[in-house]
Amino acid sequence: MSDDATELGAERAPAPDAADDAATTEADLDALGAALADYENRYLRLAADFENFKRHKAQELQDRSRYASEDAARALLPVLDSLRRAVEHAPEGGAEDFFVSGLNLVVREFETALERIGVTPIEALGEPFDPALHEAVQGEDSDDVEQDTVVDELVRGYRLHDRLIRPAMVRVAHPRRTPASPTTR
Repeated sequence: MSDDATELGAERAPAPDAADDAATTEADLDALGAALADYENRYLRLAADFENFKRHKAQELQDRSRYASEDAARALLPVLDSLRRAVEHAPEGGAEDFFVSGLNLVVREFETALERIGVTPIEALGEPFDPALHEAVQGEDSDDVEQDTVVDELVRGYRLHDRLIRPAMVRVAHPRRTPASPTTR
């Protein structure tokens, strides 16, 4: 500035000290470094969240295609049950044998078609009772079993791949309990 400016009352700003300048620059660098680390952490979390989202969506799409036939299978199982009952109650012998053998063939083809789409029957008869797979509709005491055991399958259960679509309706034999001996006082 010129001397005229000084005379007019303009004050000159003090010259920054080199040490203050270095401290300010170092503080600014530390703040920028912290901000950069924060943004990097946010980016990494966002990238991980996005990868999890992609993995979840891919699994969801795979499950959707794998279990797409579930509603159709649920709708067709009562038809298969009716065909089986027709075969079981058909009269034995005579001209109806041709008809019954035709019904048996239809039942086998129906079961094969269901197996092709991943529907498999649940084994129940003689198996230990499993409430995740069996629905007990009747029970009886028995000396022949040591644990709850399925002794009759009233309606066959099915699963689609690893998912239960219908539990088996079963009759269960329970181990007979011996009456407790009376206690003396």
